[in-house]
Amino acid sequence: MMDFKAGEDFISTLRARRSIYHLGKADVKDEEIESYLREIFSSVPSSFNARAQRILLLLGNQNLLFWRDLVPAALKERYEDHPEAEDAWTKRRGLCDSFSKGNGTILFFSDSKVGSGLKETFTEYEPAIDRFLAQEVGMDEYAMWLGLSKIGMGASLQHFLGLETAVRAAYNVNPDWVLDAQMPFGSIEKAPAVKDRAQAPEHFRVVK
Repeated sequence: MMDFKAGEDFISTLRARRSIYHLGKADVKDEEIESYLREIFSSVPSSFNARAQRILLLLGNQNLLFWRDLVPAALKERYEDHPEAEDAWTKRRGLCDSFSKGNGTILFFSDSKVGSGLKETFTEYEPAIDRFLAQEVGMDEYAMWLGLSKIGMGASLQHFLGLETAVRAAYNVNPDWVLDAQMPFGSIEKAPAVKDRAQAPEHFRVVK
């Protein structure tokens, strides 16, 4: 018998996950966060079970240094030659300041060498491998986002561009790893606005 009551609980979990930009430091041990996120990561499926995704978890002072120093320095190089982007630069600096106050940041990577190997092994799927790997990192991101929300922590998925060189140098990251996204997380210091969940007819079609 289908348990739709459990399904309602799952939907509640999905709805509770929101983009949280105003972060603080939750009262939780780094070791507990690390163990929890490792379990989530190991439970997410991967294309051909190849595990092309890579995680770099920044906790404590490393999270502070990432958002206070590394990201602003990398962004400044992008914006200093474009004075028309001053508003965007100001907004990014504000986000960096808020994210630096959280517990940590998850950096999501894809190992391009694994992707190349899959294309050589599964030639029939070669045109679609990149799409498969993008879906994989999306599942990792969403699973961790849901997991953080489930324990009462806020997070958001960020795509700050121009960080690859600085990240590789700062953390000795394998050159085959491609940075996909950043997920800062911490306590929820400001709740998000109510979300409009209206759907247009073309968003969800049913054919019987």
